[in-house]
Amino acid sequence: MEYRKLGRKAVDVGIVGLGAEYLEYASRDTVISVVHEALGHGVNYIDLFMASPDVRDNFGLALKNKRHDVLIAGHLGSAFGTGQYYRTRDEVICREFFDDLLKRLQTDFIDVLMLHFVDEIDDYEKVFGTGGIYGLAKRLQKEGKARFIGMSGHNPSIALAAVKSGHIDLLMFPVNPAFDTMKSDEGKLETLEKANFVGKPDISENTFALDRKELYHNCSLYGVGIVGMKPFAAGHLITKVDPDTVALTPVQCVHYALSQPGVCTVVPGCKNIEEMKAALAFLDATEGEKDYSVISELPVWNLKGSCMYCNHCLPCPVGIDIGTIIRLTDTVEYGMTESIALDYEALSAKASDCTECSICMANCPFDVDVISNMARTMAIFET
Repeated sequence: MEYRKLGRKAVDVGIVGLGAEYLEYASRDTVISVVHEALGHGVNYIDLFMASPDVRDNFGLALKNKRHDVLIAGHLGSAFGTGQYYRTRDEVICREFFDDLLKRLQTDFIDVLMLHFVDEIDDYEKVFGTGGIYGLAKRLQKEGKARFIGMSGHNPSIALAAVKSGHIDLLMFPVNPAFDTMKSDEGKLETLEKANFVGKPDISENTFALDRKELYHNCSLYGVGIVGMKPFAAGHLITKVDPDTVALTPVQCVHYALSQPGVCTVVPGCKNIEEMKAALAFLDATEGEKDYSVISELPVWNLKGSCMYCNHCLPCPVGIDIGTIIRLTDTVEYGMTESIALDYEALSAKASDCTECSICMANCPFDVDVISNMARTMAIFET
């Protein structure tokens, strides 16, 4: 397992985590087997947003004597009643289900307390305003019952507001190429369906690529770690519908998410041990197996000229990490920080080492003008 910092916090998190959504109604044995498979491979981040009692009990058993091996993310605002999940902003109910989570997990604290599912401006103001559940989260943190505060959501504009507010340490957000690469004139549900989706994705996640890229770069800038959820787009990206469609592998989807600015861990939803193993296969995958440049074959995504940070352009004769350099340069467009400058300085080969041989441009499936990007980088970091 490779580890990254949890945003600006001095905590190491495994780059592959576990999203527990699809285990809500799984058997106890299944939950235990999936959790033990994950922890056995170094997974140390589990997101448990569900409030149903059985799944909480099952995870409590699965984590018995292993609590301090894992970072647990619980959600404030997720509740359960009349046999189903519902979202609430009622402080009394939120506190009740938070205390229930601690009891059923047999622990006295949660590592990450997520403000659950904030996607609308009115809801954002309700959550973070006077009397909102953000105040409850801060009190729980002060009491030692929550270490860090995060927010989950799907709307890049609302998420960006939370990131810039300084209120959150982490952002849980869907990160996958299907949502990230839609252009502003293609942000239609029917376009997503043409991109080889089965069924209809949640319309709330159908947002424009520009907004999402701005969000990712600002998370990197502000030190807010991204927990990448739905890397497989609810399984649609890894499903081949007919011979003319392009399906990605779980490894490619995980690599795509981890290549984006600000992402510290990816939490694929796994409903059984086989799916957990498929996600963990990333850890031993070759560079060829990780390569997700096949997305260039889907013309509906219109990716030409846009760097996907995939490094399919490599190898560089002088050892330049092209994807990382362009990613750092893109982030600086939203503001320069000391950490970004230090990240660039730490690179063994700089943009100024480029010999303009153009091998990278011949390799790039997205027609990125790498030479111009190296010049842009030098103007920012080396002058």
